Amino acid sequence: MHTRREFLKYASLGATTALATTAWDSITQPAASQGTISVKLGAVSGINSIDVWIPEDLGYFDAAGLNAQVITFQSGAKMRDALIAGEIDFAAQAPLHVYLSRLRGVPLNIVANRRNLVDTSLVVRSDLRSQIKSVNDLKGRKVSAGEIGTWSWAVFVTYLRQHGLSDKDVEYVQSTTASTYTLLKTRQVDAAIAGAPDLHRLIKEGTVFQLLNGLDPNVHKKYFGANEAMTRAWLSHDRVTSQKPEAVKRLVTVVNRTFTYMHQTPPEQILKVVGKRFDRTNLDAILTGLRTELKRSVPRNASISQAAYLADQRVFVNTGIIKKVVPYSQGVFDKFAGRRA
Repeated sequence: MHTRREFLKYASLGATTALATTAWDSITQPAASQGTISVKLGAVSGINSIDVWIPEDLGYFDAAGLNAQVITFQSGAKMRDALIAGEIDFAAQAPLHVYLSRLRGVPLNIVANRRNLVDTSLVVRSDLRSQIKSVNDLKGRKVSAGEIGTWSWAVFVTYLRQHGLSDKDVEYVQSTTASTYTLLKTRQVDAAIAGAPDLHRLIKEGTVFQLLNGLDPNVHKKYFGANEAMTRAWLSHDRVTSQKPEAVKRLVTVVNRTFTYMHQTPPEQILKVVGKRFDRTNLDAILTGLRTELKRSVPRNASISQAAYLADQRVFVNTGIIKKVVPYSQGVFDKFAGRRA
């Protein structure tokens, strides 16, 4: 088992395409006088970065006048540290890293929205269905939700607290070698926070059932206090927004074009574009994720909702990961993405 103290130590370390082509080309072609801007973008591997792979594979970055180099990181913390150090200009990751950094005096900011909902599920092994019928029944059980202090861990603790439990009431299993899929499949844990594609693979194989689905509007409202929560975003740094604002503007153009494509294009077609980036044995589960979690949680455009920004942040305040709210005016640069209520 690991403790919050250990986390705090860790945290302190540094067909549709063709349809839209003509219209988008007239919008995204950069002014000749400004030329192409070179940027470095950070992303993590997996389905959650599909909105980074799509514009790279379809040439949207080039069309917007961005010479974009996408660098893959193995963890959100390493990507955040690279952004702080100036090794990359933008990072596709959880807004949590803005809150953590701002409270330490580091001027990271959100420049575009990427997700509108908590898109993971609390799952339980199917062989325990008769024993675990509610969150209360997890007391004393072995559970996993990624590294302590991360977004998925905070979501799990939010579920526990709504039922009068805390992280001390469960045996928390944290593995650096085994995936959520492996931990559940080999019965090393009884329950876990899971997302696509592991979630759909586990359900299809009959290994787990969903105890709570964050995409259920009633579940989302009950546990997160809002209809929306901005769980993923494009992050940048004050040095970029002040010195390279045109790069931010062009990135937002790419984000908007990507979301339009994702909402107008059949999942099967999207998978043909980016499928090569994923394990072929997982393609069925990834397709299911495109039809469900991604279809519902991906926003219509890059605009940033103040309510969704605060709803996401409250999860971290309530679980003690951050001590106070970072105001929208400090944590967000919405000049190009736009702002929603």
